[in-house]
Amino acid sequence: MQTLNQDPSGPLERYVRLLEVLATFPGSLTSPDIAALLSLPKATAHRLLKGLSRSGLVQGGGNRPYALGERLLRLVHAAANDDWLTSLVQPHLRALTDRTGETCYVTRLIGARVVVFASLSPDVRWRGYAQPGIEMPINAAASAKAIMAWQNRATVEEALSHEMPLFTVNTRNDLNWVEEQLAEARSRGYATCIGEIDEGLAAVAVPVRLSNGLVLHAVAMTGPLQRIMNGQLSERLDALREAACTLAAPLSIGERLKSNQEIPVQKGKLISGMAVEPDGIKPSATILPRSGPAKQAGKAKKKTAPVRKQARTRRDNY
Repeated sequence: MQTLNQDPSGPLERYVRLLEVLATFPGSLTSPDIAALLSLPKATAHRLLKGLSRSGLVQGGGNRPYALGERLLRLVHAAANDDWLTSLVQPHLRALTDRTGETCYVTRLIGARVVVFASLSPDVRWRGYAQPGIEMPINAAASAKAIMAWQNRATVEEALSHEMPLFTVNTRNDLNWVEEQLAEARSRGYATCIGEIDEGLAAVAVPVRLSNGLVLHAVAMTGPLQRIMNGQLSERLDALREAACTLAAPLSIGERLKSNQEIPVQKGKLISGMAVEPDGIKPSATILPRSGPAKQAGKAKKKTAPVRKQARTRRDNY
């Protein structure tokens, strides 16, 4: 996979990317953190930081964490959103797209919803199918199945209580079938969408497992059904797995640092799809069958849950 250290755009791009990361995590990063986040050798990260420090663009070092210097304090505002995700993911997404020649994207779990936050396409015809900000339906999208397969029961119940639209003759929204899809995704390590949103398109996705064992992201690709699901599927899956493995380290650090800056939530509440228990955040290793009170609770939620607006076109939901 292409890393920042191999970026053909040259040294300037390294400095800019480093500044973007510092702007996202002000006063939180050490030189080893920066090296890990940007996939750089520690010596290279130290050299870049030293150069920026001499120019007054960063401050810190030694026993102190790094932060932006006075000349770039205006960039601190980047810490108010999730731009750090796109900043960390884009180089790896570019390498994956170049390797496979397919539209590739990364999704993230937000509460009980799965949303695209970064995508890249070598072909303008497929660019609109996985745009940032689009929500992935649990009953049809490969990336939603790949993430939801590893969530606790409460998160899955909430996701299943939302409207699950039917896009094509291949789309299903019966609860037993959706749960079978999640179980299959856990078993084989990837999820698929075969003509379930557009009859001519398919998608495959693999989960990104963070260092703490949680699954909050998935990396996926989409394209014409005959091409995605042909005899080269195993090669595409290998590329997706390598990308997920590469992304795990920087996303683990980013999620940890970002969560340290957030206000703690009350016990028993949900944050990013995880139940907060008295002894910390505990993801469920398995999803129990729907039955009894849980099933009835799910039905009750479905009656009262607000109906979300459907996407403008069927093709906007991979």
